[in-house]
Amino acid sequence: MITRREFVAGVACTAVAGKLVGQETDAAKKENLVASCGLYCGACPWYLATQENNEERLASIQKQFGGLMKLSREDLLCDGCLGGGRLASFCRKCDIRDSATAKTKTRRCSECAEFACSRITGFNNDGMLHHAEVLENLRQLRTMGIKEWSKHEEDRWRCPKCQTTISWYEDECPKCRQPPQTPKSRLATEIKAV
Repeated sequence: MITRREFVAGVACTAVAGKLVGQETDAAKKENLVASCGLYCGACPWYLATQENNEERLASIQKQFGGLMKLSREDLLCDGCLGGGRLASFCRKCDIRDSATAKTKTRRCSECAEFACSRITGFNNDGMLHHAEVLENLRQLRTMGIKEWSKHEEDRWRCPKCQTTISWYEDECPKCRQPPQTPKSRLATEIKAV
């Protein structure tokens, strides 16, 4: 027979262990938002709309991009580059991710001895505003480490007023209309400085 004290101690230990496992899972999820190429998936409009299960946001994205790229709603759904779930249609076949993950103990270009190869340099210079920061992101990632950099990016793309995550191309917070900490104009300035 178990005493009340032993029972309470056992329950407390189980609760603490469960909390630690939850933290570990949350940290791993945040790290999986750091794409192989150095993009931060946590600020991707497709990722945000999917994770929020925000039908209005998904419809807006589909209207904006669906006609040009012939994307269905399912083509937009994404759980992040390294999340192990759904990928948006244009991220499903990714030479950068395939190259990085094909190497032993490598998931990201920042971990590769061949950084910066022509593949990642070409991606950085393809004219897409958010792609134009991947080389600098990968350099920061090498210096800061995955945990610190993913936290930095999470904070960078969070509304300073209401803490809602703002996507790469939003001019204001979708919730409170506050300008983001990293507006498009600042992102362009940061990129030109590199």
